[in-house]
Amino acid sequence: MTDLHCHLLPGIDDGAKDIEMSLDLLRQERNQGVTNIVFTSHFRPDEENLHDFLKKRNCAFGSLMNTLEQRDGFNFSYKLGAEVYFSPTLAEMDVTPLCFTRSPYFLIEFSFTREPAFLDRVLFDLQTKGIRPIIAHVERYEWLKDRPDILYTWADSGIIIQSNAGPLLKEGETAKNISMLIEHNIVKVLSSDAHHPTRRPADLGSGLMYVAQNLGQDKAKELLQNGNRIFRGEEVIDNPPTMPKRRFGKWV
Repeated sequence: MTDLHCHLLPGIDDGAKDIEMSLDLLRQERNQGVTNIVFTSHFRPDEENLHDFLKKRNCAFGSLMNTLEQRDGFNFSYKLGAEVYFSPTLAEMDVTPLCFTRSPYFLIEFSFTREPAFLDRVLFDLQTKGIRPIIAHVERYEWLKDRPDILYTWADSGIIIQSNAGPLLKEGETAKNISMLIEHNIVKVLSSDAHHPTRRPADLGSGLMYVAQNLGQDKAKELLQNGNRIFRGEEVIDNPPTMPKRRFGKWV
């Protein structure tokens, strides 16, 4: 099982504040059944120098790995990545150092409240360079909540849509929307987006269990396999998205 989106590196962003919190979150990952982890620390290209970010990320990663060498029970496979905040400047940047290690996959997030300018153009430009964008925590964007047509178009073009596991476990309206997007093969992968052991824990295994119980074992297996495939730098399962239909004021 692979967690492609989490904030476990110590002292680098709003995730784990120190080594001990990193270890607590790694224990949660282990207990959830995770074996592969991509560390996706926040990076804002309009606010931070790329070289400085990479240096800080590598330092945090080295510190954590040095600690783990002295501990038993942390037999994960690790990769480095980033959760990159959208900027029009991404089209001109060499984003390869921000992709998951030895793969074309690139985790990107947006403003929660407003659609970014030049978004489709930048996503297209990234793809023409061989980059595979992954849209982080799709359920968090207010401007996308009633626009599955946009998500369908992205998914149909090869952009990967990721959802967090946590909102599924709350079984509210957001969980219903995520489930609908999973059923239509628009959401291709779940991740934990873990930040904190209690407030935002590592809960990927629980999320996949929810999918198995509510959408079927085959769908949970597909999400799990897609995470593993992305970790290896491979294509996700070829299961084309379908466009939701609007009935009685809701998308189904």
